[in-house]
Amino acid sequence: MARAIEDRDERRVVVEQRQDRLELAREAGFGTVSGVAVAAGVMAALGAFAVAFGIAAAFVNAIGVDTATLSESDWRNFGVMVATASVLVLLAAFFFGGYVAGRVARRAGGLHGAVVGGAGAVTLALAVGIAHVQDGTTAVVDRFEELGAPTAASDWTGVAAVAGVAAVLVVLAGSLVGGVRGERWHQRLMDRALDPAVGPEADLVRQQQRLERAERRLATKRERAERRGVLVASRHNSGETPAVKWDEAAAATTESSPEPSESERESQSATF
Repeated sequence: MARAIEDRDERRVVVEQRQDRLELAREAGFGTVSGVAVAAGVMAALGAFAVAFGIAAAFVNAIGVDTATLSESDWRNFGVMVATASVLVLLAAFFFGGYVAGRVARRAGGLHGAVVGGAGAVTLALAVGIAHVQDGTTAVVDRFEELGAPTAASDWTGVAAVAGVAAVLVVLAGSLVGGVRGERWHQRLMDRALDPAVGPEADLVRQQQRLERAERRLATKRERAERRGVLVASRHNSGETPAVKWDEAAAATTESSPEPSESERESQSATF
């Protein structure tokens, strides 16, 4: 078990830093970038994006929006909302993907996050290109025409351009920040392992505090019992800690003495 260090500055010196992890990877014969970590991050990002997009589509379908009553302005506002939601989902998904890559690689988290963002953007672009070649975009346009949405290129050029630029930026930014956070998890792990306020040592301290509180409560009850005469404290001749013994006579008197009746209490009060 790691030795606990109370001083935070001392823990920062002991805990491995970014350069230490890079040097460790070089000494182990590994490169700066891990292909496995990048692949895991890209798949995690695209999978999270697909799941979130599917949940959003199911939610919209469950609401049951009547598209026949939507005007061209309503469709444009709806498109802006969809584009904004898609950008936010991309941000969260690629943050998660970068985090996975940085945590798996355990080194160069920012670099792994950036590679995940670039590879993810290329993968999405390839998917859109393949869909266009396979006439998938035509089927989407036809479906929008059936719903009554405007499909002219001039209607969506501005929204599509802004959404595209924002998507690229959030993919790169989210994956970069996620990669840094993922790599930093290993540093936080070591820092918490050396922190005496966390872990088994902290549990022992809390257990000791509970025992001390229990002893104080027991001492308080003992003092009250001595004042009532149930316990009698006697000291040994050697000057050791006072021993407490049970006063059976006092306890028997206390337990056996009956409560005075109402007439007796009235006579006692009349006497006084």
